Formats: sequence, C-alpha cells, structure tokens
Amino acid sequence: MSVQCLGATLAPLRTRALGSKSDAGDRALGRVRHSPRVALVPRAALAGVARVHAHRIRAVSRGRTPRHVPSAASGDAPAPEEEAREPATPAGSIDGVADALALIARDIGGGSSSSSGGKSGKALLVALVALVSIHVRDPGWGVWNVIRVVGSLVLGAGLAFKGYRGGSLDRSGAVGAALVGWGTLYAGVRFGVVLGAFFFLSSAMTRVGGEIKKRIDENHVPGKASGARNWIQVAANGLVPTFLAMSYSFATGGPEYLLGVNNAFETPLAAAFIGYYGCCCGDTWSSELGVLSRKMPRLITTGEEVKPGTNGGVTTLGLVASAAGGFAVGFAFWCGGLFVPVVTGNVGLALKFAAQWPVLVIGLGAGVVGSLMDSLLGATIQFSGYCSERRRMVSKPGPTVTKVSGLNFLSNSAVNFVTASLCALMLYYGTIFAGIPR
Repeated sequence: MSVQCLGATLAPLRTRALGSKSDAGDRALGRVRHSPRVALVPRAALAGVARVHAHRIRAVSRGRTPRHVPSAASGDAPAPEEEAREPATPAGSIDGVADALALIARDIGGGSSSSSGGKSGKALLVALVALVSIHVRDPGWGVWNVIRVVGSLVLGAGLAFKGYRGGSLDRSGAVGAALVGWGTLYAGVRFGVVLGAFFFLSSAMTRVGGEIKKRIDENHVPGKASGARNWIQVAANGLVPTFLAMSYSFATGGPEYLLGVNNAFETPLAAAFIGYYGCCCGDTWSSELGVLSRKMPRLITTGEEVKPGTNGGVTTLGLVASAAGGFAVGFAFWCGGLFVPVVTGNVGLALKFAAQWPVLVIGLGAGVVGSLMDSLLGATIQFSGYCSERRRMVSKPGPTVTKVSGLNFLSNSAVNFVTASLCALMLYYGTIFAGIPR
C-alpha cells in the first residue's frame, strides 16, 4: 500500500515543485495523511514519506536527477546513515599550537594513561642511567669495551621489547629496533639519547587524536590499534643513522669529542646523524599533528586544497610540528653531550659541550627542510588517490580509487628513506665544504 501511495502522489508533486516549492512539503504531507489508502500506515512511515517527497522536490527544483532515498514507507531496507550520504572528510580538531599542546597533554600525559606514563618515565630514566654508566670510561679494547658491547645490546633489546609491548612495534619491528638500538647505543650517549627521544616521542605522537586518525589512516584495521611499525619502517628510519653513529665511534676510537674541534671525520658524521633523525622526526610530527588541523591541507606543488592524508599536503600546523620535531632531536643531542662530563665531575668540559648550541639549529633546520622535501616527493613520485569503497585517501591505485596526485613510484617508507638520506648527505658535505673543523 505504501508503495502505491508513493507512486500516486509523486508525479503531481514534481509538477507543482517546478512552479513553487515553498509549501510543497506541507502539501505532500497533507495529501498522504488524507489518503484513504494509507490509513493504517504508522505516523513514522508518513513522516518518512514526507521526507522522501521533500528530498525529491528540492532535487527537481534545482535541476538535478533525484536519488532514490530508501525508507520504511517505500518498503526498501534502510541503508545505514553513513552509507546513505556522501562521506565527509573528517574534520580536524586543532586550530593552532595551543590546541595542539592541549591535545597532546590530554592524549599522552592525562587521564588513564598517567600511571602508565609514570612507569614509562621511570623505565626511560633507568635506561638513561645505564647508558651513561657504560660510557663513563673510554672503552679501548679491554673489559670496558665488552661492557659497552653487552650493555648496549641489553638496552637496545629492552627498549625494543618495551616498544613491542606498548604497541609501537610489531614483532619484525621489534627485532629491527633491537639491532638499531644496539649499534646506536654503543656509539655514544648523545647518539643513544637521540634514538630514544625520536622513537618514544614519535610513537607518542601517533596516539594523539587517534579517533580522527583511524578514519583517515589507510592501514587502520577495525578493532586493532594502528601505529605499530614493522622492520621496513624501522630500517627506513634507523639503518643509515646507525651506520653513521658506528662510523663516528670507529673514527674517534670510542670517546665523544666536541664537534668542530678534533677528528676531521667526527663532525660531518655527527652532523649527518642529527640531520637524518631531525628529518625523520620532523616529518613524523608533521604527519601526525598536521592531519589533525581544522584547516584543509594544500598540495605543495599546486596549492589546491586536498583531503587529509594526501601525500604532499601541507598545513601551517604541520610545518610548526616539523620544526618542533627537528628541534627535539637537536636538543636531545645537545643534552646527551652533558651527561658524562657532569657525572664524572668535569665541569669545564660540560661547559664546552653546553656551548655547542648550533646542533639545535641543525636539528630544527633538518626538520623543516626534510618535511618540505618529503612533501615534494610525496606529491610527485608517490601515489595518492581517494578510495570510494573505503572512503579515505590511499597510496595504491585500484579499481575503486580515483587518482589525486603523484606517480606510483615510491612507497611511503621509500620516500622517508630518500628524504632523510638527502638531508644527511647535505649536512655531511656541507660541514666539509665549510671547513669544519678547521
């Protein structure tokens, strides 16, 4: 019956809608209510019919072909609300730096996570004390070198296990992180502090705004936490800097020197190390926080607005976050140089390490420049498309994917690796061409 009623009133309603639409909805509702065919139709069904007619009237009056809207009155199975309309791009919740800091404090340091955060802080403090302890003596090739080798292996494996239990790493990522940690922690306190700061701070950033990110992240699986890194991502972020840190250690024989003063190899290697992690940390923070911006990102190559999650999309908040991430790496390296002199009571050497503030600038610059380079590569040689089935941006073409930008040439991990390597190379040869040390 309800289907006959819908067909009986549809044609005249369309005709009248072309001339006047001010009271068409009321007339449609009145016609349905007074029709003897639908006397037994529930009030909810009558209201549903009226909404259907109002939708069709508006569509015809605007010159569009009306879509069929399923309803209880039409006899169709009602589709879920999110499938009945065109999915909207999830809006971010951050307007500026103040909002970002408040969200970070809420999602990382507040609420139910405060107790776990306290335990993590204690564990990291213990790891830092152990790291300084195995580096208080120049290793040479005797017992202290054995202590450094074994100690760095234990610390690397412990931190990787912590990341695995916390969901930041999957099994393969934990194995890769243990190896990266072993080599980096062996090289020196400054290198180990940078590694720890990058890994744990960046992992914490993946938890900020998780409710929004799970509607954007193409790798999100319903019911499972996203953000766990595999061995490929760990290698893309940690393989090259581990090699740089180990090269520094072999070039100097073990001790950590002031940059720009002693061995001609150690300053370029250390600068490249800072540049690599500064780029990685800046890009990670930019991606994790920039996607939460209330303003739509703009493609770096054309300036047009794109959906959040598009490779090569940039926001003001993202650029600020990239600078903060790079600065965090430089600050970690700077702080790492102070620990051993302070613990051993060498105040004069501690003051000299404290004067090495240019590492802060190197880290900040690497974060911003690296993030922009990553966006440029992402917009040109990394594929971005909108998947109508999953209703989000994806980085691989497919039958339900509409291309937005970029060639399907490099993956996200490959782009990160290329960008960070370029930053490291620029800083390595830049310090050599600048004649540092003189």
